[in-house]
Amino acid sequence: MESCIFCNIISKKEDAFIIFENAYVCCFLDKYPINKGHILVVPKIHFQEFSEVDKDSLSHIILASQKVATSLERILNTDGITIMQNNGIFKDVEHYHMHIIPRFLDDGFSWVEPENVVTKEELISISNSLSEILID
Repeated sequence: MESCIFCNIISKKEDAFIIFENAYVCCFLDKYPINKGHILVVPKIHFQEFSEVDKDSLSHIILASQKVATSLERILNTDGITIMQNNGIFKDVEHYHMHIIPRFLDDGFSWVEPENVVTKEELISISNSLSEILID
């Protein structure tokens, strides 16, 4: 595996503004923030994709995200919080991570939703397929 910037931050080989960590996660300020206070919540075990992350790490990621988001709301007096993560070709670092982004009215960050049309038949098909898979 090539050198991973997040693994290097976790192991203290790279500098970062770490704001919280435990045995499962490391939380630090994003060097390229969408807004001030933008934090990354990173599992200490290297996983590339969301689907690979073990249950213990996942539970600690979401609990740490909640703790960080609540703290950011309080200290930055935010208008809201965006919590998101990307997978596949849409992520910029090959180590799974969650973004906690403080939001402010008119901050310029947006979610653009394309106008896709999904037929009732497609919804039924997707719903049935997922229900069959999720039974396990």
